[in-house]
Formats: sequence, structure tokens, C-alpha cells
Amino acid sequence: MQNFSHGMQQALTIWLALLAAAVIAFVVMSFISHRGSGGPSWWTRLRKAIRDPDAAREKLAKAERSAKEIEELRRYCAEVAIADERATAMADRRRNEWEAAQRTQEAAWRAFEESERDVHRLRRANAFRLTEDDPENRRRHLVRIVNAAHDRGEISAADLADALMHRNGWDPKAHPFAQQLMLRKVIRDRKFRAYQEASELERKTAKAADLAMAAKRSLDDEAFDAELRLRKATAVAPEQGAPSFRTATAGS
Repeated sequence: MQNFSHGMQQALTIWLALLAAAVIAFVVMSFISHRGSGGPSWWTRLRKAIRDPDAAREKLAKAERSAKEIEELRRYCAEVAIADERATAMADRRRNEWEAAQRTQEAAWRAFEESERDVHRLRRANAFRLTEDDPENRRRHLVRIVNAAHDRGEISAADLADALMHRNGWDPKAHPFAQQLMLRKVIRDRKFRAYQEASELERKTAKAADLAMAAKRSLDDEAFDAELRLRKATAVAPEQGAPSFRTATAGS
């Protein structure tokens, strides 16, 4: 029994020596491997994970920063998406205003052309004969035609006052043909001014439509970039599970 006990002790000593040699060899090889790669050894990482509370706190803080950044990106994407929708609506409204201004401009030009043709026809026409060609009849004729034109909306109240007060070229003694020609010229000039105003409005609405479309394109690009940044951030931290801003906006 003594011999057996003595043999077991020797065997245990040999086994422990071999185990210790294997552990030492593993530690040395790991140290050499990590020194060659330039990174910290497994022992250092293990020591930091177990004994260094700062490492654990730093890891937790890094995870919290990542989650906060993702939340900020998600909020920014939603804000950009809302701004993009508003810019799209504004661009559509400005384009509709521009198209309406174009239609008004075209209608004003057609009205001017028609009044210009009336002036040309009167210029080419011969003076018509009157049964009673006296100054009073000519004055009454002037009053009648300018009042009728004002009722139709062809001349303004200021033009009517000029005709009745015999100002700015209106002559109650002129031949009715000359009076009618004068009336058509006033109507033509008024329609040309209306066309000029419509053209100015068309230019302004066209510029506003261009600016609104440029703002929409800029926000489209910004929204696309923001979504890409959010997707990259959530790919690094997939546990956040953040949806794209378009999906989040549609749901809200």
C-alpha cells in the first residue's frame, strides 16, 4: 500500500507538471501571437473584462451613444421627410399658379389681338353718313358708346370720366367714326396693359415655381442621404431594429 500511495503521488505530480507546462506554453504562444499582431493579449482583455470596471462602463457608454445617435438620426429622417412632403406640396401649388398665370397671359394676348383688329378695321372703313350731323348728336353719341363700353367692362371708370369730361383726346364734336376709333384705341391700350400685367405675373410665378422645385430637389437629396446614414447606423447596431424614415413617416 505504501508503494501504491507513493506511486500515485508521483503520477499526480507528473500530471500536474505536464498540465502546468501546457498552460505556460499556451500563454507564451498567445502572448507572442498578439504581440506580433499589435493587439492586446487575451489575458489583458480577460483581466479588463473581469477586474477593470472602467472597461465595462466604457462599453455600456459606447452602446448608449450608438443608440442615441440612431435615435437622433431617426428623428432627423422624420423631420426631413415632413419637410420634403411640404416642399412637394409647395412645388405643386407654385406650378399650378404658374400654369394659371400662363392661361391668363394667353387670354389677355388674344383679347389684345382682337381689339387691335377692331382698330385696324375702323381705320380701313369709310366714315359713315349721319342723318343728323350736328354737335349735340355727336356729343350724345359719345356719351352712349362710352357708357356702353364701361357697362361691358371694356373701359375703366377713369377712362369713362375722361370721355365725359372731354380729356385726353376725347372730343364730343368729332365725327362718330373718329369717336368710335378713339374708343377702340382706349380699349386696345387697356387690354395691352392687362397683357403686360399678366406677363409680369407669369414671370413671377415661373420664378417661384423654379425656386420651389429646386427646394424640393434639395430636400429629396437630403432625405435620401439621411436614410442612407440611418441604414448604415442600424447595420452596425442591428439590435436597434430602426425602420427607414419613409416607413416611419407613412405610419405616423
